[in-house]
Amino acid sequence: MAGVFTLALLLHGVTSLVAAAAAGLTLEQLAVYFDGHLYLEIARSFPVPYAAEGIAYTGFAPGYPALIYLLRVLVPAELASWGILAVLASWIPAALAAVAFYLLCRELGLAPLVPSVAFVVANSRWLSVAGTAHPEPLAMCLALLCFLAHLRGKTGVAVVCLALAGLTRFPAFLLGVPLAYDLLIRQRRLDWRTLAWLSVPPLSFALFVAYLYARIPGYPGLGEAHRVFWDTHLTWPFAALVQSAQPWLWGPNQVSFVLTYAWVGTYLLSLVLGLRTPGRARGLLVLWVAVIVLFHVSLSGLLGAWAFQRLALLAWPAALLILWRAWGPRLPVAAAALGLSVLTVFGGWLTPRSVADAVEAQNQGQRFLVQAIRRLDSDGPHWVYFGEARARPSGR
Repeated sequence: MAGVFTLALLLHGVTSLVAAAAAGLTLEQLAVYFDGHLYLEIARSFPVPYAAEGIAYTGFAPGYPALIYLLRVLVPAELASWGILAVLASWIPAALAAVAFYLLCRELGLAPLVPSVAFVVANSRWLSVAGTAHPEPLAMCLALLCFLAHLRGKTGVAVVCLALAGLTRFPAFLLGVPLAYDLLIRQRRLDWRTLAWLSVPPLSFALFVAYLYARIPGYPGLGEAHRVFWDTHLTWPFAALVQSAQPWLWGPNQVSFVLTYAWVGTYLLSLVLGLRTPGRARGLLVLWVAVIVLFHVSLSGLLGAWAFQRLALLAWPAALLILWRAWGPRLPVAAAALGLSVLTVFGGWLTPRSVADAVEAQNQGQRFLVQAIRRLDSDGPHWVYFGEARARPSGR
């Protein structure tokens, strides 16, 4: 486990440094890009997060900024800026997620080392997300801990981890579906205690929303706040992916185009194999993949198709477990080692390119990022007002 943790931490650290260099940035400056600047302002607003001046920020969950704030409390300012802490808040949970995956493999009766290495290196999108300022690594770690605790019979720990995962990435609340299935249908635990435990994740979300209404006068709601950045809604499954299945719509991102549809196929294949391969927690794993993938292939708009690889990352460990149970035991060690080496090199090549492209695009369209970089040592939040926002506090 120590080896898996060290491998993951070193790989994510090196990937970050190489990606930052490719984009012409320092490591702390890299933390501002993607949605990092939003999470940094939320983190600076703790211990009473969010404010009426930044309604658009409320569409982003508080878990990852809370971890950045906790690191700020623990680490002296002279040792690390907010940017370094934001990157560490991705690296550390990503490395811990690899350990949690290792333990989950062992719990399911699988030899854990090779699939755990595959979890770290085989998904190029996971490599880029875990090396930059994103909430997915923390949500992934908590989701894995949730199902690990569940399989060990610790329902209370499982639902608390799920609640925290949902408050880190809202779609993680969907994982309550496989958890409820396993408890209520497979185990037939139709008692009030189990129902009370299962109410913890939705109750935590309700309390968070209630906090926002209490904190911000005239609060318009989470959906309206997030619509500032992405105006989407549920539509027919795969509609956006079908409408976006033209390479020219993706501009220069041809590799991303191929990978997106390859991952859709991989997840669908895992569902088929999961239904056909017997083993402990088969229904749990299949539903784990199904709810995450079905939700994200049902989002409208080209942006959803572009971001599918990242949005559906929470399905990655369950899909890998299904694929490994079906094929892993028959795979020669030499073939596995060669395949993982090729995937590592591919991820190491692709991540700096994709990060540099994203940084260039954001620099052209988001001029306020220059100011965000200058404020990396500042402790107070600076809420950027996005002029297209339809959500405004009363009287503003």
